[in-house]
Amino acid sequence: MYFWVLAVHGAWRWVVIIAGAATIGAALHGLQHHKPWQPTAARLGRLFGIAVDVQVLIGAVLYITLSPLTAGTLSAPIVASSPSELRFFAVEHVSIMVLALLAVHVSAVIIRKGSGDTARQRRAAVCYGLTLMILLSGIPWWRPWLRV
Repeated sequence: MYFWVLAVHGAWRWVVIIAGAATIGAALHGLQHHKPWQPTAARLGRLFGIAVDVQVLIGAVLYITLSPLTAGTLSAPIVASSPSELRFFAVEHVSIMVLALLAVHVSAVIIRKGSGDTARQRRAAVCYGLTLMILLSGIPWWRPWLRV
């Protein structure tokens, strides 16, 4: 079961990345062309947030119950302080992704509080852009990009 959940987690990252890029693209397009804030942009933001939520949920299942990598680390926390792939998954990956989860939801609140269309689009581009950069920094790019 571990392999299948890990494969879904790895494949779903592309949904997250594409949703984030589409959200940022829509905000930049609206900002560049001085368009009013569109319901489509808001929907893309919600889609990005939902995609991140699902990814974190799958990751939590892997981290807490299925992964032999983190199960060993949780029982011997001294290993988590060593520089290795084990440390990355036990400490860094989890921390970065929780930060990204918080960032995507805080971004949605900041964008909603924008006073006008331009402010909302600028906030969406900046906030979701930062969130996507956080996410990209926490992805283990040395692992297979798609497990089949």
